[in-house]
Amino acid sequence: MAVAVEQLQETHKALITAVQAGDWQQVGELDRLCREQVQQAMAQPDRDEVALAELLSSLSETYREVIGLCQAVQGKLAEELQGVQRSRQGAKVYQMFS
Repeated sequence: MAVAVEQLQETHKALITAVQAGDWQQVGELDRLCREQVQQAMAQPDRDEVALAELLSSLSETYREVIGLCQAVQGKLAEELQGVQRSRQGAKVYQMFS
């Protein structure tokens, strides 16, 4: 297997670990690295087409899961922000009448 494909596999594993740990900064860095490594793997003339296709399919599935998790986190943060805003409004009303 070509070196670029092996590196991409390792980065993919690290991406999964970072997602599971909720380390979103690391996820961002690994995402950038994955993109670079995909380009490198695709540019290699001696690449193993089957191995690369399987890896890209697995990577695509991981990204679908990451997007789902990000959307869930975004929804939760939006709910929390709305709660904070309601609390602030309640505090302002309370201060007006006290």
